[in-house]
Amino acid sequence: MKSSIRIILALAAAAIGATSAPALSSAFTAGTITAIAPDDALNIRKWPSAQSQIIDAYELNEKISMTGRCKNIVTNVSFRIDGYGSIEWKYAQMKKANVWCQVMTDDAELGWARGKYIWPE
Repeated sequence: MKSSIRIILALAAAAIGATSAPALSSAFTAGTITAIAPDDALNIRKWPSAQSQIIDAYELNEKISMTGRCKNIVTNVSFRIDGYGSIEWKYAQMKKANVWCQVMTDDAELGWARGKYIWPE
């Protein structure tokens, strides 16, 4: 009886080891700051509004992590840019008037930036 319990425990341990957690994948989309003057910076804001608190700033050609979520603050319509579609299509959606995209700063803080200043990769 003891040997059957050992066998069951060994099989259970092997099954647990075989079903270990999957490799972590990034939930973010890479982006590059674009369309700003070389001596300017793109402000990252706490909320999608030009009046919101600035939490960080990125210079031209700097890399930034995007959550994939964008929002038109006038129509209140949110959309995702991290799915299917060409980079050109994604940027065409992001550069529309009043569109803000959610980003994560290098300090791991979520914020918002105008979509037309980020080129999704």
